[in-house]
Amino acid sequence: GNYEEGYDDGSGMIDPNTGMPIAAGADGNKDIDAEIEKLVYKDPELGWVCASCGYCTKIKTNLRFHVESQHLQSPGVKCPLCSLVLQNRKALYNHSYSKHGRLRQSLV
Repeated sequence: GNYEEGYDDGSGMIDPNTGMPIAAGADGNKDIDAEIEKLVYKDPELGWVCASCGYCTKIKTNLRFHVESQHLQSPGVKCPLCSLVLQNRKALYNHSYSKHGRLRQSLV
C-alpha cells in the first residue's frame, strides 16, 4: 500500500508488517484505540466527525489524531528509537520523522 502523509485505509495508523495499529502491542494503546472509536463516526456528507466536539475531516487518521490529542488522557508513548516519552502517537510520528527521519510504518 501507499503510506504517505494523509494516507487513510479507514482504520488509523497501521503497521504494514503486522496489520496492527502502531504501538497496539501495549494494552494501554489498545484501550486508547477503543476509546477513539467510540468518539468517531462517518457522516455521508461531512466525512469523519468527532462526536465530542463536531470537528470534521475527510481523512479518518486525522480525526483519530484529533480525538487522541484533544479528548483523551494518555500516559504518553515512548519512542522506540531514543526512549523519549511523547504526549500521543501524533507527537511520536512528528518526532520520529523530524528527529530520526523515519515514517510511521518504521516505528514498530
